[in-house]
Amino acid sequence: MTRFDSYRDAFPNARLTRKPNGVLEIALHTEGGKLVFNGHTHEQFVDLFHAVGEDRETRVVVLTGTGDAFMDAISPEGFDFFSPLGYDKILREGRKVLTNILDVEVPMITALYCCTANMRC
Repeated sequence: MTRFDSYRDAFPNARLTRKPNGVLEIALHTEGGKLVFNGHTHEQFVDLFHAVGEDRETRVVVLTGTGDAFMDAISPEGFDFFSPLGYDKILREGRKVLTNILDVEVPMITALYCCTANMRC
């Protein structure tokens, strides 16, 4: 079993807060603004969702972002797209992220903000 205090500050791109009633808020960000997805965040998400799934004191997860959009930008930083080992790493991490999200055995609510061409923001 993982305890909240052991992972609360472990992820530079996730601000984690949990209320006494067990509601965990995960706000994904890059330096406090909207999240720019890159190879480093890809790695973090593997461990983040594993830790959340192992924390039996969490009752509900609220997944959200910060800034004016949710993950609308990607940077190649930290990714190795052009070698077999690099591509294999990306593929394995992606599978682990999805598996670890599915292993979170409490309700997960997403609260996302985004603008489209048809919306006034």
